[in-house]
Amino acid sequence: MRRALVLVAWCLALWSVPLGPTGAIGFDPLRDAVTRVVEDRLSSAGPGALVVGMVRDGHRLVVGRGDAGRTDGGPPDGRTLFQIASLTKPFTGTIMAELVREGRVDPADPLDRHLHRVGSVPVAQAPAFDGRPIRLRDLATHTAGLPNVPETSRFSWNRLEDPRNPYKPLSRGELASWLAGYRLPVPPGVRFSYSNAGMAVLGEALSAAAGQPYETLLKRVVTDRFGMADTTLRPTAEQRARKAVGHAHGGSVPDWEAPAMQPAFGLYSTADDLLRWLEANLGDCPTNAAGGVAGAGCAPGVAATLALAQSVQVDGRTLADPGSLGGGAMALGWFVAWADDGTPIHWHSGSTGGFNAYIAFSKAHRWGVIALTNSDPERVTADRVVIDLVRHLEARPEVASLQ
Repeated sequence: MRRALVLVAWCLALWSVPLGPTGAIGFDPLRDAVTRVVEDRLSSAGPGALVVGMVRDGHRLVVGRGDAGRTDGGPPDGRTLFQIASLTKPFTGTIMAELVREGRVDPADPLDRHLHRVGSVPVAQAPAFDGRPIRLRDLATHTAGLPNVPETSRFSWNRLEDPRNPYKPLSRGELASWLAGYRLPVPPGVRFSYSNAGMAVLGEALSAAAGQPYETLLKRVVTDRFGMADTTLRPTAEQRARKAVGHAHGGSVPDWEAPAMQPAFGLYSTADDLLRWLEANLGDCPTNAAGGVAGAGCAPGVAATLALAQSVQVDGRTLADPGSLGGGAMALGWFVAWADDGTPIHWHSGSTGGFNAYIAFSKAHRWGVIALTNSDPERVTADRVVIDLVRHLEARPEVASLQ
């Protein structure tokens, strides 16, 4: 998670690809292209597997290669479970959008209007800068002025109890105590600074505003609504049998446990589930779930929630200090890059100790891509695969050879 600041700038630079019409490429040749990219990237990624899912103009495909290490002996496929790390953040942003639509919160609400305790630990006072409070919007866009991770008596990134499972000692109560005593170095809303702590705090505030645990909100707003049974904070025994084993530096590593950080990077999911999530964000809600209406896409309220989650809240070009956001933008939990025709590309990347994941979609151009790997996250294989595929999807000159 510490690599996020560098990665934001790197990903935004790679998104600056020219756009063009995509209709000339048939879907079978695209499957061949996806397979080639997966095989080429996995060969240099070290031990592990790579699963890539794509949806384009209502069609979907999944390609998996490598060794997932599933205890049920299954192959890397659309049902293989991975930790999806910071891909959790757009889910938290979508929960916020739902609560805004319901009138429970407003993006401009100060944090301390909703957050008074975390579990049994009170938050006497939320941080402010010269009387300027942190707003919910600031937390959702990494402009609250909070650091990436908290420093507590039990938790410090510079003195980890177990580097292979660093966040396990950090409790929700410690997060609350740290927040109450933290002093902001800058006013909220002026500087982009990627913050896992801020997204965790946002999840706590949303739970308080709704009077429901984060996990319950997640099910109500996203996973039950879109039929995403494998997207979970707590995998069942059956799901764990399908789970990939994380790898780093040539060996297997344990999953990260982060009780205080679940709204920031706590989720597990599969390529099949995340394709459903992409389809919903493209406006194609499943007809067999609460969000779907046969022949009519998403139900109006659901469509409004997703549109709000995708709406730009902060533009790096207008921030006093855009930092690694540069000329990109932030929606509610989503990063936003601009295509050459001015349309948005929504995306997010993430890594835990043994997993790397990347998601991106263009609603205007009707495509979405997800890449999940349990290979060494330092190699950012999932990130590189998605960027490779976007160059095909957006019809750069080299795509002509696929026709």
